[in-house]
Amino acid sequence: MKKIFIVIGVLLVLAVAVAGYIASSFFYVSSLKSAFLAGDSDKLSNLVDFSALRESIKEQLTVLITEQSKANADSNQSPFAALTAFVGPAFLNRAVDMYCTPESIAGFVKKNNQVKNNSHSFIKIPSPSDLDWSKLRHFSFTGPTSFRIGTDHITLFARLEGFAWKLYRLEVSQDFLEESVKENTSEGG
Repeated sequence: MKKIFIVIGVLLVLAVAVAGYIASSFFYVSSLKSAFLAGDSDKLSNLVDFSALRESIKEQLTVLITEQSKANADSNQSPFAALTAFVGPAFLNRAVDMYCTPESIAGFVKKNNQVKNNSHSFIKIPSPSDLDWSKLRHFSFTGPTSFRIGTDHITLFARLEGFAWKLYRLEVSQDFLEESVKENTSEGG
């Protein structure tokens, strides 16, 4: 009889631990949302592995520029396609290094909150109210210490570092990136 109580007790402890582990990922997403919406650079720096995030963004932008440059070169649309393919990634890498920091993101959010109705911006930066956090519904664990959550267009990847979750990768679907580039170039021109 004692063995049954011990087994039940161990199973209960394990169930609570697993439930807490799963719930912690949702609390993390809530904290990330709050830090982003508040433009809190200190909280963002604790919740995001910015060096890994910068690398993932650089990787995606390099792929996008390379593919667009190939398409332009193949269709002979631009005499500068080779130059763009060579210089573009280096320029974007520097821009990502400058702007993908807790301070820069917090500054963008705060500035965007101040200038909500300025539609004459070269790059349309979504304001916190433009981001529909309720659409973050595609959740899955990608390993014992990592998970992803996202929408149809953007996926956030977080991993457990010590006893805290940290965002380390952001993936944006290529069609969404291309559509955003087209919208910004048509608004600017």
